[in-house]
Amino acid sequence: MRTVIVFNPRTYDAAASRALAPQLRGIEGTSIAFVDNSKVNADLFLGSIRPLLEELGARSGTTVRKLAPKDELSEADLDQLAQHDAVIQCFGDCGTSTSMSVFDGVRLEERGIPTATVCSSAFYNAARSQAAGRGLAGLPIVEIPHPMHTAPGAVVRQRAEAAVDELVGALTRRPEVAGDGAVQPLPEQVEAPESPDALQEFFFANGWSDGLPMAPPTHEAVRATLAAAGRDPQEVIGPIPPRMRMASIEKLAVNAVMAGCRPEYFPVVLAAIEAALDNDCRLYGIQTATNNTSPLIIVNGPVVERLGLNAAGNVFGQGCRANATIGRALQLVLRNVGGDLPGETDMATQGQPGKFTFCIAENERESPWAPFHVERGFSRDDSAVTVIGASPGHNVFTYGCETGTEIMEHLTGAMTALGHNNVIFPTGPLIVFGPEHAHVLARDGYDKEAIRQHLFRRARIPLSRFGERTVRGLKHRRSRWFAEAGDPDHIGVADHPSHISIVVAGGAGIHSQFVPTSFSYNPVTRLIRSKE
Repeated sequence: MRTVIVFNPRTYDAAASRALAPQLRGIEGTSIAFVDNSKVNADLFLGSIRPLLEELGARSGTTVRKLAPKDELSEADLDQLAQHDAVIQCFGDCGTSTSMSVFDGVRLEERGIPTATVCSSAFYNAARSQAAGRGLAGLPIVEIPHPMHTAPGAVVRQRAEAAVDELVGALTRRPEVAGDGAVQPLPEQVEAPESPDALQEFFFANGWSDGLPMAPPTHEAVRATLAAAGRDPQEVIGPIPPRMRMASIEKLAVNAVMAGCRPEYFPVVLAAIEAALDNDCRLYGIQTATNNTSPLIIVNGPVVERLGLNAAGNVFGQGCRANATIGRALQLVLRNVGGDLPGETDMATQGQPGKFTFCIAENERESPWAPFHVERGFSRDDSAVTVIGASPGHNVFTYGCETGTEIMEHLTGAMTALGHNNVIFPTGPLIVFGPEHAHVLARDGYDKEAIRQHLFRRARIPLSRFGERTVRGLKHRRSRWFAEAGDPDHIGVADHPSHISIVVAGGAGIHSQFVPTSFSYNPVTRLIRSKE
C-alpha cells in the first residue's frame, strides 16, 4: 500500500499538575462558605445543605452569589472565601455553569482552600475532563442527579440531603491527585494511506475531523501556508480552551490546511484565533455551554476582495471557499488543539451549523455607513477580523414595508420575542442589515446611532410576559439594566445603546438578520498581520 506523510493536527501536552488543598481533619467546628452560581434552585439546594452541616457541628459562613453562571469568581470573591476553612460550590447543571465551577474550584484549591464542587450527572464527565485539562484531575466533584433547574422544590431538598455525606467526604478525605491521562498516540508526522478514500478514513478513525472530509496536511501544503503568514513556525499561541493547550504557528497551519484553506487565507485565520482567545470573547464559556453559541468571524477591509470572501448574497450560507474554510479552520483548531469535543467538553443541547464554520464579510461597497472595523478604531485601509459569540440569526422579512420606520418596527418585533439569548445575556445583539434595508434606513434619516437609540428605547419586553422565577432571575442577571435604564417594568436587549453592533452584509432582497449574542463581554477585533 502506498503511503503519504502528513502532519498530526493535534496537541497533547498535559497541563502542569496541581496539588489539592489539605483535607479538613473533621467537619465539626469548621467554617464553610458557599458559592451560589445563580442557577435556578441553587439557592434552595444550598439553603437545604446549611442546616444539615450545622447539625454536624459546622458553621455556615458567607455565600457569594455570582451575577451569572458564566462568570468566574473575582479576586475579591476569592479573598472573601479564603476567610473560611472550606467552600461548597453549587451547582453545575449545564455546560457553562459546570466549566466555570471547575475553573473556580481549581483556583480555590490552589489557594489552599478545600472545595467541594457540585455537578449534575449529565455534566459530571465533562467536569472531570475539564478538571484534568487544568491539571487537577482529582478535583473533588460531587455528583447529583440531573436535572436540577426543573426539579420540584421537594426533590431539590431530597437531593441536598442525599449529598451531605459525600460533600463532607470531599472536604475531609482528599482523593489521590491523578494525572491528565493524556497520551500521544501518534507522532508529529504520520505515515498515512495515500489512497484518497483510505486517507479520509484514517482522519476519521483518529478523531481529527469534524465529520466532513479534509485536505491532507502534507509537507508542501503546510510549508506554503506558513510562508503566507511570514511568522516563526515555532511561535506559540495559547492557552487554547477548553483543555488549555498551547499551539505553535505550525500546528495552527496544519489545521488550516485540513480545513481546506488556501495559503493566503492563513493570516486571517491567525487573526481570528487571536481575537477568539482575548478575554473579552469568553471562548471557554462559549465552547462548554449547553447554549448553541459559536464564535462568529466578521471580516473587514481590503482583504475581503483580495481573497474573494463573500460579503453579498447568501453570506451566511454555502458556496464560498474563503468563508467556509476560514471559519472551519478556527473550529478545527478548537477541536484538535483545544480539545473541544462534542459530548465531552462541548455540551450544547442542540448545537448549530456554525459549529462547522461561522464566517462572514461585511459588504462595505453597498453600505451607506462606516464599516464595522472603522467604528472599532481601525482605518478603511486596514484589514481586520472581529469575533463574537453568536447564535444563528433570526431572519427579519419586511414584506410590504416602504419606510425605514416600518423596517425598524419589524426588527424591533423580532427582537422582543421571548427566549433568545439577549434577554438573559447583556452582550448586546448584532444586527446584520441587508443592503436594501440599509439604504432605505439611510434615506429616511437612520444612521447607526439613530438605529441603536431606537432599538434601545423600543426593543423592551414587559416583565409581565415572564414567569415569576424568570423575573427574579432577570433582576439578578441583568441587574445593570435595572440600575441604569430606569425602567423597572421591562427588560431590554442591551444595557446601553453602544452595546448594539451593526454590520451590512448580504445581497438583493428585503431581508436582514437579528443575531443574538452571548457570553462575550464585547466583540473583539484584531488587525490581520500581512507578511512583511
